[in-house]
Amino acid sequence: MNRAETGESPLRPGDLEEAAVRLSEQADRLRSRLARNEETASALRADCDLDAADTGAKAVTLRELHSRAETDAALLERTVAALDRLRGGSFGICTRCGRPQGRERALALPHAELCVVCAEERAGERGAGPGG
Repeated sequence: MNRAETGESPLRPGDLEEAAVRLSEQADRLRSRLARNEETASALRADCDLDAADTGAKAVTLRELHSRAETDAALLERTVAALDRLRGGSFGICTRCGRPQGRERALALPHAELCVVCAEERAGERGAGPGG
């Protein structure tokens, strides 16, 4: 029986250490960006001395900040979940099918939850829509 059949991770201890460092650094960067983003948004909302053109630009900037914050928050959530999987011994295992993600994928995208096959299936499901 091979690793793909048993759901055993092909990652070595050094790989796990590297992933832990990268994930921790990524989580720290994302937390910092989210905090800076909130500071910027708060400052924009507090600025009352704006003319009509400034108000429009402020609204666009706030929407962009909000969008960026949502993206960063989602990535932070996946990063923290990956750290939890690492601590729990299931890092590098697809959360959908239970098979190994593959060493290269786990190291290249340590926050990834799915193997390539499941990620492609999920992308197809999202793009299929009601008729497909």
